[in-house]
Amino acid sequence: MPLSEASTYTAPWFLPSAHWQTILPNVTRRRIRVEYRRERFELPDSDFMDLDWLESNPVHNEVRCCIILHGLEGDSHAPYVKSMAQSFHRSGYSVGALNLRGCSGKPNRLKRFYHSGDTEGLAFVLDQVSARYDRISLVGFSLGGNVLLKYLGEDSARVPKSVRSAAAFSVPCDLAGAADCLAESRNAFYMKRFIKLLGAKLREKEKKYQEYEYEEGHSEMKSFHEFDNVYTARLNGFRDAIDYWSQSSCKQYLNRLDRPALLVNARNDPFLSDSCFPREIAQSSSLFHLEIPGSGGHCGFPGRKAPEGYWHERRALSFFAAQGNRGF
Repeated sequence: MPLSEASTYTAPWFLPSAHWQTILPNVTRRRIRVEYRRERFELPDSDFMDLDWLESNPVHNEVRCCIILHGLEGDSHAPYVKSMAQSFHRSGYSVGALNLRGCSGKPNRLKRFYHSGDTEGLAFVLDQVSARYDRISLVGFSLGGNVLLKYLGEDSARVPKSVRSAAAFSVPCDLAGAADCLAESRNAFYMKRFIKLLGAKLREKEKKYQEYEYEEGHSEMKSFHEFDNVYTARLNGFRDAIDYWSQSSCKQYLNRLDRPALLVNARNDPFLSDSCFPREIAQSSSLFHLEIPGSGGHCGFPGRKAPEGYWHERRALSFFAAQGNRGF
């Protein structure tokens, strides 16, 4: 019954607000510097994904690897990704920060973009990387966490044996509930920023590929109900936003995991609805671990940085270490 309502994480007393716990870490951690080596993977559907490596040996002869997935409109240089990569690298892992379709600084080739349920690219990359490492751990943030948990649960037979465990943070595992939450007025700041970033990506894609045309009007949109109905669903073969959210939410796959996975969702996360805390699934599972700190915000978890990293980075490292003797 791996459910923990009591967590060792507590936010600093001077950051009592969930919004400050969300925003401040992503401001202060921007100055983190990492030197990546980029590897491009050509996907079977003629698209590509870029994986940025932080490694000690360019010939990939380390036995341990950690692959990190970013959140919505993030990339390998997102502060929370760089910080996690640095912590795992210091602990002896070779680290790959995966840029989802269209997020590596170069527009992807297809008219479609990445989305919360797109596991095809991740599956292809892991198939290639699994030949190089004996043990692979996965870490995902927000949208990236949803992608990796869905990947692990939707078809466990296709997951390479070298993928041993996963940790995900701040995951909207019920996308409809999270969309409703973000549509609330208290989250207007985040929603406006997401729409602005996604709109800029649409315009950039039209400039590079003149054969692609996207509907106008995204600048007036105020919720994912609107954006996903017009763009995400239509571009990816879903009927509408509800259909997209229903098929892409990882929550429905969590009881099908066949290897250990940790989900850490802060109770005060401004992006998450009550439905994003799958307590019943954790209580009935021996492999799915749910930890619910009372604070932490969204992809934030501010606090003192120990030599091994911030709290959530140490939590991922300790979880993977605890699974070290399991075999699959």
